[in-house]
Amino acid sequence: MLPLKKLSDRFSQIVPGEGEQNEYIESHHIESDLYFSELSLSGLDEMHKYSVNPDFYEFLEFDPFKTIDDTKTYIEKLLQRMSNQSGERSAMYWFVRRKNDDRLVGTAALVNLNYARQSIEWGYGTDPAFWGCGYVLQIQEALKKFTFEVLDLNRLHGITMVENERTIQSVLASGMKHEGVLRDFYCKNGIYYDGWQYGMIAKDYTENNTMSPFVSVGKNEIVSVISSILTEEEITVESSMENTISWDSLNHMQIIIALKNQLSIDFSPSEIASSTSIKKIHKRAYEG
Repeated sequence: MLPLKKLSDRFSQIVPGEGEQNEYIESHHIESDLYFSELSLSGLDEMHKYSVNPDFYEFLEFDPFKTIDDTKTYIEKLLQRMSNQSGERSAMYWFVRRKNDDRLVGTAALVNLNYARQSIEWGYGTDPAFWGCGYVLQIQEALKKFTFEVLDLNRLHGITMVENERTIQSVLASGMKHEGVLRDFYCKNGIYYDGWQYGMIAKDYTENNTMSPFVSVGKNEIVSVISSILTEEEITVESSMENTISWDSLNHMQIIIALKNQLSIDFSPSEIASSTSIKKIHKRAYEG
């Protein structure tokens, strides 16, 4: 357990996803197309572009923003939550951007830091234009790594609506465990929705990221397995989540299961997040 002052300093000064550049991170390396940056009003215009999309709010309790002032007020509210007036920061929010073009993908957060319980809650939201690209899996891995390796906390948790199948599948794949249902937890437009609660402890994180033995398989074998799932598209060795429409996050879970059952390729949660193309899967399977 870190002393409170050291934990607070790391929480406020270190950015998730810094990877090998971060002296506090010593374990598995995560390949990522994304990087985290400080949340600020400088990203207002970019964030507003997807904040007016109704699809973004399907499993949120509030309605789509209508004006740029709505988005500005929201960012200012998040910045206020991060204010460190008491000397003990309990929430951090970041922009998440794509490395190759700095395009804003969405936001990520760690909130409700409880030092006594050594726990924290995560949250994230991505531009619907990027849904199905595997970016959520990469965001999850960066937040997990930051929570357990940089902050040295014991528990990471979250909650979503029970109808949010896409998120539920992704958090289970990330190694989270279902911890219960909170009845009528959400209220949207006068309608109540149950909350699906999940969490991970440090022991789970360590066990999940133990490297599994590799197997030698060819790219064509991988193509064949994925083709049997994504039947509406032509799959080649160049296929990836980014260039294959039907290779979304739900189908990605089916692909991972099929590769394990048919080709005996095992993936840790972090490897699931990074295995988003034929080439990356082959590298994982063949090189370990």
